[in-house]
Amino acid sequence: MRSRKFTKRVEIWEDVSVSDGFGGNTVQESLITSSWANVKTAGVNSKFARDTSLGTTDGTFSIIIHLRKRNDITYNIESQFIKYRGEKYIIQNEPINVDFEDSIIEIVATKSING
Repeated sequence: MRSRKFTKRVEIWEDVSVSDGFGGNTVQESLITSSWANVKTAGVNSKFARDTSLGTTDGTFSIIIHLRKRNDITYNIESQFIKYRGEKYIIQNEPINVDFEDSIIEIVATKSING
């Protein structure tokens, strides 16, 4: 996949625990980085459209993201999420190293209902 295919900008965010000033903690969203990506919808003909093992029953709310593998980011599906076009997407899988070339990773994400 050539770099000119990466025409969309995605942001990688993380939920972090911060002190609330009263002896407790609160959860806050923190931007990790933004990156250029190739974003496609998981349409009805996609291999992820009917894959319920990822926790999705409707593939129309899922997107498939290809982006360059970055050594400065440790991907974590428990606390990280992606924002694309102002919408929040929950990461559904561990990032896949495409063709084991250590250059492109694939992430499947589903639109968050809570926004």
